[in-house]
Amino acid sequence: TFLFFFFELGVSMILIGIGFYGNTFIILVFLLEYRKSQTLQPYELIVKLMSICSILIESVYIVKLVVYLLNFCTYFGENIYRVTDFFIILLHKTIIWLNAWLCFIYFVKIVKVNWRIFLRMKQRISLAVKFMIIGTTLLCFSLSFPVAFRVKFKTNSSSVCRQYFPATDDRKNSFLYSSMISILTSFLPLVLMLVSSLGIVIFLCLHSRNMDKNTIPNSMCTSRSDAHTSVAIMLLCLIALFIACTGTSLSVNIQVAMGQFEVQIAIALSNIIYLTGSPVILIIGMVKLRNRFAKLICTKG
Repeated sequence: TFLFFFFELGVSMILIGIGFYGNTFIILVFLLEYRKSQTLQPYELIVKLMSICSILIESVYIVKLVVYLLNFCTYFGENIYRVTDFFIILLHKTIIWLNAWLCFIYFVKIVKVNWRIFLRMKQRISLAVKFMIIGTTLLCFSLSFPVAFRVKFKTNSSSVCRQYFPATDDRKNSFLYSSMISILTSFLPLVLMLVSSLGIVIFLCLHSRNMDKNTIPNSMCTSRSDAHTSVAIMLLCLIALFIACTGTSLSVNIQVAMGQFEVQIAIALSNIIYLTGSPVILIIGMVKLRNRFAKLICTKG
């Protein structure tokens, strides 16, 4: 059992390391871009913030996994889990909403609709992104704060650190809180992701059909369409990764509610996989990141 815990810790650290290097690369690319042009595109700002949040949450996960797997919580008590769980939920839910806003920003950027509200948003997209970021931060902070008061250790247990659980003294309020945080930070972002991504896919299909009817080929339109297709594939991959990891977390939460506290590590691993997979998908899907990464590999080669 002890060797298995070390194996879990080793796998988690490898995944965190991959995610850390990927997110650091993204941040450095956009820092250099900002230094060069003194500005970032709205979607670049969102991706940069996603990477910063990912690095922060990976750092918190390192602390939590060491405490969780090596039973160090006996030295710190419940407070260590209260602090780590608060920051994990705050940062993880923030990343989910930023992912959803990324899909929406690309939808606004790519899809051509002559609605007045849509055209106004296109003109003031930078201001809209700032409000999105501020609103997301306030929402996630308000929903994450109650976690600090819900962590309890299971008494009379030989492995206290691996059998902590959210207190449910008031089952009605606990159910309402769990439902609210699931709807506001998982379901609604997923709906926004799907609607935005499907809107992009439908627009690209219609645009491709119109291009096929056009007898005069246009290389500029073709290259732009290819770039938009690459973005659509990237967003769909991010959504698929989010659904897979969130589905795992939800199923594990059900088992924890039934008293199987030892499986909580699966929630951390699914979140770490999400944090590791996201930068890989972004680097492959975004032309600027992909070109910089290819240039870096060629330079080292």
